[in-house]
Amino acid sequence: MSSVDQFASVFNAATKTIFQHKPPVFNNALTVTDLAKEAADKYTETSKSFFSSVKATWESIGQEDFNSVKELLDIVEQRKPDLIVTYRHLYSEAWRWPHSLGEHLDVLIQVTDPPVAIMPHPDREGIPEHAMKNTDNVIVINDHLTGEDCLINHAAYVTRPNGNLHLTHIENGSVFERYMEVISKIPEIDTDIARETIQAQLLNEPSAYIDSVEEALSKEIPDLQVIKHIAQGKQLDEYRKAVERHNADLVVLQSHDPDQQAMNATAYSLAVELRTTPLLIV
Repeated sequence: MSSVDQFASVFNAATKTIFQHKPPVFNNALTVTDLAKEAADKYTETSKSFFSSVKATWESIGQEDFNSVKELLDIVEQRKPDLIVTYRHLYSEAWRWPHSLGEHLDVLIQVTDPPVAIMPHPDREGIPEHAMKNTDNVIVINDHLTGEDCLINHAAYVTRPNGNLHLTHIENGSVFERYMEVISKIPEIDTDIARETIQAQLLNEPSAYIDSVEEALSKEIPDLQVIKHIAQGKQLDEYRKAVERHNADLVVLQSHDPDQQAMNATAYSLAVELRTTPLLIV
């Protein structure tokens, strides 16, 4: 390695992404249901209680206000809420099967700008005892956590005072092993050294970023506890385990990859599977 390359490597290794605290502004919140007005209003009160940290004007719509996806989108466009709270499988019996979110929700998440909270279906059984009560334990899940200030700012904002903000980064073990297999076939590279140094760097970057999150939030929200979870393995399996292990009251996920319209693949998979856990899609 030339001295120039060596210097560049040392410089790049020292470069760190620093979290910037910028809480979101939620002036208006809208609950979307397929219920009659009285039940829809009651659902709104439940949502307000759950999202007690959200200081907003709350409104609700129900079966008297829309029937189709287009009518729902028109209402959202007209009212311009900063937060939408709803549940999977509006106007559908498919909530009984774990295969989708329902067409209303699929479209709503992908074409609207405000964050969408996905709650368990009102008729759903088997909801954990701790669920739907508060946001004491909020967990952030994303394929690449470093630099995701927006995601973390939303999560910190909705976490109750004195609550726990869990930040997770699971490095994809299968992808890592694939690259190590390729590296093992290159004689000029010491495979053992490459494995150790690359793995350390992959985990050090999100760790340092989370440290910057903790430092920034300790000044702005001193009662909030930031908890770091960094590992390598099968991402979906590890994320599911983290949600269960920490009794997550709310899981915060990213809605879109920057270069595509479709919902983030990991976020969608978890949204479909975590049927009894409230989610916030940002």
